[in-house]
Amino acid sequence: MTIADIHAHIFPHKLAEKASASIGSFYGTHAGHLASVETLLTLEQQAGISRCAVSSSATSPSQVQHINDFIAGEMGKHHSLIGLGTLFPTMEGWEDEIPRMVELGLRGIKIHPDFQHIPLDEPKAIPMYRAVAKAGLPVLFHMGDNRYDFSSPERLTNLIRQVPDLVAIAAHFGGWESWERSYAHVQPENVFYDTSSSLQFLGKERALDYLDKLGAHRFLFGTDFPMWTPQEELQRFLDLGLDTSTQEAILHGNFERLFGL
Repeated sequence: MTIADIHAHIFPHKLAEKASASIGSFYGTHAGHLASVETLLTLEQQAGISRCAVSSSATSPSQVQHINDFIAGEMGKHHSLIGLGTLFPTMEGWEDEIPRMVELGLRGIKIHPDFQHIPLDEPKAIPMYRAVAKAGLPVLFHMGDNRYDFSSPERLTNLIRQVPDLVAIAAHFGGWESWERSYAHVQPENVFYDTSSSLQFLGKERALDYLDKLGAHRFLFGTDFPMWTPQEELQRFLDLGLDTSTQEAILHGNFERLFGL
């Protein structure tokens, strides 16, 4: 069984322990593993996952180049990894950083509006997203949080309305802890969804209902490592009991189509 993971986070080894603790603290839980590439690769291999998109979100403009260099470097060392760079939506110099990301071999971008405290549809960032779309880089957005309104489904729709050729991935079934809003607010067809950090909260019946309404043809399997182990998230997905063709599409087919593999 071929499996690809669209949503995993890695950090330099000296920062990995602090990063895991910070991520867990933000969500009021415990991130169970060190967010290092070595730990990720070991756990992905144990789960039978052969491709993985890795990312880290910049929380300030000064972090952007360092993160992009790190992700590209790890992608160069480990051929199973697909690197997603990062941008800070109101940063200066994005005009130069986007082509640099392409030169580094990065295949997409990760944006976390809640960490960055910038609305997903920030007007000042629209030119940046237009350049991202022109460069052919899909954007994985953290979506949803009932404590904030930075990453609501409605904001993503507003962004896509202004940048209609942007390919986006709405993480967490389109809205972590905002699942009902995501269900009621189906995104345009150039928006994918991922399964990460949602299945254990939605339950089987609701998850199947969401897949049916939102469209399984645009869902991607994701683990959200280090929040959960790849094996945990994979088992939650397999427990849905999907038919073989749908299961294969979500586990790897849609991923391959997204990245032209």
